[in-house]
Amino acid sequence: MLLETLLAYLHISAVLGLVVFLTAKVALLRPEVLAGRPQLLRRVLRMDNWCWAAFAAVAASGALRVLLGVKGAGWYASNPLLWVKLALFALMLAMGLPSRSALLRWRDQAEAPTPEAIRSQRRWLMWQAHILVLLPLFGALLAYGY
Repeated sequence: MLLETLLAYLHISAVLGLVVFLTAKVALLRPEVLAGRPQLLRRVLRMDNWCWAAFAAVAASGALRVLLGVKGAGWYASNPLLWVKLALFALMLAMGLPSRSALLRWRDQAEAPTPEAIRSQRRWLMWQAHILVLLPLFGALLAYGY
């Protein structure tokens, strides 16, 4: 039982880390915040790096729960809620790619990104954040045996 508790703690902590870094990235990625402040663009890129690390931590801790948890991999694999949760997680990862490539492109450019380019990437992040809200619901349903 202690192992199950520690696995749950690890997974929830990873999800909270993702929430923190995604929120920080969304807060900083606004035209009025970035205007004339190139050092903030570097900070957004650093937040993006932490977001990807948090994605990896969520995936790894989730895999550990499936493989080492009390319910067992067979129970999880046969539960459609897990597949919905994984599909939403994969969608979030895919939605993070345009933002990542734009940030890397902006870093290498001599000029600052346009306000419209920033708003466009921010929309992707907001969609990610809205999908992220659903993941704990499916996690709770799985934890309670649905």
